[in-house]
Amino acid sequence: MILARSTKADRTRRDIVAAAVDVWAADNSASLGTVADRAGVGRTTVNRYFADRAQLIAAVDEECRARYASAVAQSRPTEGTGLEALLRMCTELIQLGSVLGLVFADNALVDPDTWYDDEDDPLGSAISRGYQDGSLAQDLPGDWVGTVVWTTLFAAHLVVASGSRTWHEAASLLTRTLTSGIAAPGA
Repeated sequence: MILARSTKADRTRRDIVAAAVDVWAADNSASLGTVADRAGVGRTTVNRYFADRAQLIAAVDEECRARYASAVAQSRPTEGTGLEALLRMCTELIQLGSVLGLVFADNALVDPDTWYDDEDDPLGSAISRGYQDGSLAQDLPGDWVGTVVWTTLFAAHLVVASGSRTWHEAASLLTRTLTSGIAAPGA
């Protein structure tokens, strides 16, 4: 098997996109010049790879989608009960840092609702499985559970981003909160 070698151009493009993810997670109105500075390249280099801000935003969205999908895959979403899958998924997602910063920003540049169709949404699938296997409280509507999961992820992201908690601590708090709130009694 022959592996393709990463070219300097590929690395530069990846560096620009990664810098944009980090910069825009903190301030999504930051300029392309700020992104270029973070990437360690000139503004003209950014323009060589991305004709305008919209093209870079599209690349950032693609990168965030890939990181999200990787975190979901790491969580083994089809194993165990629906509740267990949700908790593992959240633990992996907390570690996305800048991606969550972009998702939860005012006037967000990326939208995870566009990353999956309803039928292949891993969070929605875990919630459905949780109802089927009895690990989620049957009296809580699915849209409510989904909203609670996302708002709890937002809270976890905030405490990690502020430096008041590590992602391990935030994961523990998130797990406790969700287990106390959405789990079926005795789950």
